[in-house]
Amino acid sequence: MTGVNDIREAFLSFFEKQGHTRRASAPLVPQNDPTLLFVNAGMVPFKNIFTGAETPFAPRATTSQKCVRAGGKHNDLDNVGYTARHHTFFEMLGNFSFGDYFKEQAIVYGW
Repeated sequence: MTGVNDIREAFLSFFEKQGHTRRASAPLVPQNDPTLLFVNAGMVPFKNIFTGAETPFAPRATTSQKCVRAGGKHNDLDNVGYTARHHTFFEMLGNFSFGDYFKEQAIVYGW
């Protein structure tokens, strides 16, 4: 692997092989969610599934979600530009289980 595209593809492909459905990145401005100005985490597009407002489309998902750092609970916006790891725009790789597996299996996948 030599670049970010290779890393992203390796991550998504691995979780697809584990039975996860690959989903495209949602728009940066959340659709049908007036509580958020921007998507700031990979799980935001699945908020309604996690809260029970929607039925999951599949038992597992994997994404590379585009995100914007714009403040919030864990606000480190003041660090943007001062370190190599704080950016205002980034992609968050994620694997999600909608009640299909729990911590034990998630740890195995992470390892």
